[in-house]
Amino acid sequence: MHTSLCKHAFIATAAIALLTNCAGGSSTPASRLASPQTFHTGSQAMPSCPCLYVANYATQTVTVYPSGAMNNAKPIQTITGTLKQPLAVTVDAGAHIYVANYNGGTGKGSVTIYGAGATGNAAPIQTIQGDDTGLDHPIGIALDPMTGDIYVANTSNNTITAYASSANGDATPIATIGGANTEIDDPDSVALDASGNIYVANYASSAVTVYAAGSTGNLTPTRTIAGPRTKLDHLFGVAVDSALDVYVSSQNNAVTVYAPGADGNATPIQYIKGNVTKLKGPTGLALDGGDNIYVPSASKTWITVYAAGSTGNTAPINRIRGKRTELNDPFGIAVR
Repeated sequence: MHTSLCKHAFIATAAIALLTNCAGGSSTPASRLASPQTFHTGSQAMPSCPCLYVANYATQTVTVYPSGAMNNAKPIQTITGTLKQPLAVTVDAGAHIYVANYNGGTGKGSVTIYGAGATGNAAPIQTIQGDDTGLDHPIGIALDPMTGDIYVANTSNNTITAYASSANGDATPIATIGGANTEIDDPDSVALDASGNIYVANYASSAVTVYAAGSTGNLTPTRTIAGPRTKLDHLFGVAVDSALDVYVSSQNNAVTVYAPGADGNATPIQYIKGNVTKLKGPTGLALDGGDNIYVPSASKTWITVYAAGSTGNTAPINRIRGKRTELNDPFGIAVR
């Protein structure tokens, strides 16, 4: 993992260190919008979702916004108090919130799960942590759309671990993808498509590796997207849309999109990059039901949104930023 020492120094200190000092060129899988749902916290009725969920590393919070939130929007929920350097977030159809905490537990990280509408110093309804979990500084999280199983990208031991949806405490993984044959190299994000195929964004190797649904052990990827034509450079986020296009955010201030089945040194079908895009140290990446693209930029503490099909040096259609947003080193992101 020597190729990403600068990134890991950032995680141990602050997000800005990586994004302003590293040399070189955050959720979640694409999710179809669930039926709108209204939920309650205490006596306060929360607005119907779909919503935007953001893991803020610096303030150790998860902030939630209506999906149409714009500019200096105030969150409708803020979870705080039980998070330990959260770097990724995802949400299920019941609006339960799943967070990958880089630290916590035995010091190797944890996964905390919160009920729908959770806000304030909310207690998790499930916590996965302990020596038997195989967690080792998790930085990515996703759900299997068919089973609800929880997939986690562990950046320090180069594995993807999976847990039953009911897992709690020192739970043993139901699957572990790891070993030299897997080509996993400092994984920063994981996503699953509608069939349960597994996509991993590897920071150190600047590659996306893909595995069949249900994979476990030291197995070879079914596909690897890598090479100079891909324009990939130290990856952070990965997502997959309903057409199986693959979206990736990279440290070189770019979002690249690949056609279904892309393999090897594939040319992107979309490439969002340039000063007009306002991408500044992009981290996670998420899609909404219309395939609009949401990207947090930790170095600028904002979230930029791009219309479906965007490419080139294109301006965002929305930018969420400002003091009222409570964003602070936003890293992981989900829309549901």
